[in-house]
Amino acid sequence: MSAVRSAQDAVSRNAQEGIAGGDFVAELVRHQRRIYAFIGSLVHHQADIEDLYQQTCLLLWKKHDQYDGSREFLPWACGFAKHEVFNYLRKRDRRGRVYLSEQLLAEIAEEHLRTEAESDARRDLLDDCLAKIHERQRQLLRRCYEGSHTIKEIAADMRISPAALTMRLQRIKQAVLGCIAGSLATEGPR
Repeated sequence: MSAVRSAQDAVSRNAQEGIAGGDFVAELVRHQRRIYAFIGSLVHHQADIEDLYQQTCLLLWKKHDQYDGSREFLPWACGFAKHEVFNYLRKRDRRGRVYLSEQLLAEIAEEHLRTEAESDARRDLLDDCLAKIHERQRQLLRRCYEGSHTIKEIAADMRISPAALTMRLQRIKQAVLGCIAGSLATEGPR
């Protein structure tokens, strides 16, 4: 992901130097890993992915004044990435290598974007349900699942048994799952 960091650093430097496009920069930084993953879904050699990601970021920066903030950023950016990948593959095809057809690559790209949208909806639903539980419960989940401590260590710190902590976590997870199931039943998939 060094390409991600170097492109992010270049865009950040430009933003700090007062170059217009603060909203654009925020969107690019927010979606950089997804753009990188999108390119990786079409090209499989790490060096090629990094080169194409950097080329895409440069192209996006050149075209940032064309970005309409009322549209979703990721599909717009991935359109440029797809174009860069197709151009790259066309050049490689001329050298006698056989690759997937442009139509198949376009279908893969569309599927990737659809999956990303569904994943965003699931994350939003999870965030909504996590917001509905008590703050202490959210902190406990973070401590157990985002930290580097074991359940045994956390239980000892809380002065409860690991089994009691495991049961507490199960109840919290059941509450969150119940919220998600209830939301899906009333609203349907997002």
